[in-house]
Amino acid sequence: MGAGHANVHVLEAFGKRPETSVELTLVTPQRRTPYSGSLPGYLAGFYTVEEMTIDAAGLAGFAGADLHLDRVVAIDPDARIATLGNGSSLEYDLLSLDIGSQPGTGKAEAGVPVKPIDRFKQTVADILAKAKCGTEPFRLAVVGTGAAGVELVFAFAARLPAEIGARPFELTLVGDQEEILTDRSPRTRARMTKALRKKGIRTVLGSPVARSREDRIILKNGFEIEADAIVWATTSTAQDWLTETGLALDAQGFVSVDESLRSCSHPNVFAAGDIAALPDPRPKAGVFAVREGPVLADNLRRAAHGMPLRPYRPQKDWLSLLSTADGRAVADKWGYSFEGRWVWWWKDWNDSRFVKRFNRLAQKR
Repeated sequence: MGAGHANVHVLEAFGKRPETSVELTLVTPQRRTPYSGSLPGYLAGFYTVEEMTIDAAGLAGFAGADLHLDRVVAIDPDARIATLGNGSSLEYDLLSLDIGSQPGTGKAEAGVPVKPIDRFKQTVADILAKAKCGTEPFRLAVVGTGAAGVELVFAFAARLPAEIGARPFELTLVGDQEEILTDRSPRTRARMTKALRKKGIRTVLGSPVARSREDRIILKNGFEIEADAIVWATTSTAQDWLTETGLALDAQGFVSVDESLRSCSHPNVFAAGDIAALPDPRPKAGVFAVREGPVLADNLRRAAHGMPLRPYRPQKDWLSLLSTADGRAVADKWGYSFEGRWVWWWKDWNDSRFVKRFNRLAQKR
């Protein structure tokens, strides 16, 4: 269920080493699934749709999996039945959940979320179409000062001039923390803050959003930010329908798993990526889903044969490569921070390699 960064490893593993006793089924809403690391680059104009998406349909063909282009909207883990959006049902013996998350928008009444990422292309198209209409400055607010929000506001700064010509625009980055990128090193925060100022991107920090309307954001401290478009890139939340499944969930509604990525309540259900609540919690970042993939694939194979499962050991320090959408990027790990064009080349190589890896397999179906 879901063609996220971990489940594509599952398809790869079973495609390379098929099991005659295992029948695979992939349920995913679109034929191509975006790779989150390439989303800001796509928005900035560095990548085409094909270059930032994985051919999930082709990968399913490579793995010999039945493909259902739909979303799962309900699960009965006791009966082992998943219900799709079209009303049909699928029985399963093992279920692998890699369905991502969605931004928590709180009391928001307006704006568009950056997730689910499979809808991101349409989100971008809608915002750019709106930006092309009118002569007054186009005002865009991005809510969320983690890596996603920061990279997105830089990407919009790069994309808008090419789309709206001479029409002026104003970008605002909004966050409830006193600083951006609070999980990164002070040096990286300073570098990215300097880059925001250099590009004329306003930051409004230190107060959560109380509510939003079609033309403005109202913060809890009473401050109002006028905006023609609002993008939400805030803390991740889980899909509401999971609360009806009977699966063990954490306080935020994510699926609680043990160290082998298996559900704490239903041993035939596995979860990875953003939707999984690890016993040793980590941020909702694609880097963890990518590392979980090989372990998830191996454990599903082991579970199918009644074998002991492997533990997944999440890294305590992880690399962040943050693009400023101008041919430069900032690297952050172990408290160190580096900046330059070479960091962007590194990020581009890293992200492109991941997408190409699975797309090459998809062509072999």
